[in-house]
Amino acid sequence: MKIGIWILILLLDLSFVSTAFGIDQSYLDAAGIMGLREEAPDFTIASPAGQKINLKDYRGKVVILHIWATWCKPCKKELPLFGKMYQNFRNKDIVFLPIAVDVKATHEEVDSFAKGLGVDFPVYLAREGNITDRYWTWGVPVTYFIDKRGWIIGRAMGPRDWGSGSINELINAMLEEK
Repeated sequence: MKIGIWILILLLDLSFVSTAFGIDQSYLDAAGIMGLREEAPDFTIASPAGQKINLKDYRGKVVILHIWATWCKPCKKELPLFGKMYQNFRNKDIVFLPIAVDVKATHEEVDSFAKGLGVDFPVYLAREGNITDRYWTWGVPVTYFIDKRGWIIGRAMGPRDWGSGSINELINAMLEEK
């Protein structure tokens, strides 16, 4: 009898954990995104206008952190799709932070490159902050999905179709989360 009670308590604890720290895993699975459950490390980066911003400034908003580079062929193809996703959600409680890891490019060159691809959202340059030691892995593109509480709920490594229905459903689920 005692073992049955402990199993019931354990199952209740596990069901709480699976819903307390993020959205339903099925949204991540459908979008092909690896689920994570870890607090997002804070970082500082300069905005295109030169203002210092921190990730923690965006608590209470969904954050899509996209690490890319001008020399990356898949990034060139997907950045315009990322721009379409930005247009779909720009008036919602969401922040898009596309951050280029180019070592030698200036902010003006990165911005000009993005605009040349038809992108009309602000882009950031990693070396104008301290993000690479916290988020960048060996390759690009890499995208992190950070919930309103400041937790990384998923990471996409490699290019994606940012206009897909499953990505839109994932973001909508993140926006609806309290």
